[in-house]
Amino acid sequence: MAMDSAAAAPPPQHPLYFVNRWVDWGIIGGVSVLFFAGLLAVSGLGVSKALGIENSRQSWAWSSAAVLVWVINWPHFSATNYRLYHSKDNIAQYPFTAYVIPILLLAATWASFALPEAVAPFFVLLFFIWSPYHFSGQSVGISLIYARRAGFKIGFLERLALSGFIFGSYIYTTGKSQVGSGNTNYFSVQLPRLGLPEWFPQAAMIGMCAFGALFLVLVARWCLTERRMIPPIVLLPAVTQFVWFVPGSSIPNFYEFVPMFHSLQYMLIAWSMQLKERTDLEGGPTYRGFFLGESARWYVINVSGGIILFWVLPRMATWGGWPMGFAEPVILSAVQIHHFFVDGVIWKLKNPKVGSPLLVNIPDLIRSAPAPSRAPAW
Repeated sequence: MAMDSAAAAPPPQHPLYFVNRWVDWGIIGGVSVLFFAGLLAVSGLGVSKALGIENSRQSWAWSSAAVLVWVINWPHFSATNYRLYHSKDNIAQYPFTAYVIPILLLAATWASFALPEAVAPFFVLLFFIWSPYHFSGQSVGISLIYARRAGFKIGFLERLALSGFIFGSYIYTTGKSQVGSGNTNYFSVQLPRLGLPEWFPQAAMIGMCAFGALFLVLVARWCLTERRMIPPIVLLPAVTQFVWFVPGSSIPNFYEFVPMFHSLQYMLIAWSMQLKERTDLEGGPTYRGFFLGESARWYVINVSGGIILFWVLPRMATWGGWPMGFAEPVILSAVQIHHFFVDGVIWKLKNPKVGSPLLVNIPDLIRSAPAPSRAPAW
């Protein structure tokens, strides 16, 4: 067949969901948005004062979040370390991140203990400012994954508008907490404010809304051009982050759970990546028993890793005579800043080893069990 008469191959079709509609929607944002809506509904019924929804963090929120960190929040940090360090190929691909960054963070941690008033407050403040920025980067990344799955092309303008909206919510919320002078406390460490002007959060809000409006215009243009609606889950990560950072930031009992919701998103992506890589090593789709066993093994490893990072290490730091109220925020800051560094490298979608596995559908990795053989009738 002549090359000039061959029809162009259609673009590859990717599954829209990692698992299915219900699981993806729930984990990526549906559960957190419904939880927020439930708190607002209770507030509207006039019982907000009794439950402390608007005014202060209540014991039920603190105690629930304190339990969930063991099984969701902490494992999601361990999953990052596992992904980088469990494979020699990964370490060889990211040598600076694998070797140099831990050394630099160990030096910063040592300096925080050696100079508790001169270094530690700024080291912990770096974690506080970087953490919601990291949340925003994850929201953008998840949006790009679902856009690729849906066939929604993200060009320069689309990415600028999407990132401007998502990071705008981060700038708004962080700006509110950094207006004026004075200190805030994290355990027993006093963190200085950046002294931003009073108008800064409002300006960030205007910019966020402008970028959001631009992105909606670009989405509408795509829908008209393609003559189909964009799958709503493409927009869900941005909507979810808006709920977390803008209205949700004023409800302490909701904001207590935002890190857990963020961690759930991450665990879905990291779990899918792990299963895809393992099934590829097995030569293709595997049986349900292997799938469940590998999932359990990966989860137990990361629960154990999280306990070491967030429970064992801070207590080891107290062996030098430092009180837990100082040792814990310094160690937790070091662990999480390392997480931010690593995540910024290992999840680059331009890398084929990352982008391709992130288009997987989990049910496609599971083979049906072979039919049991029947004995001859004679």
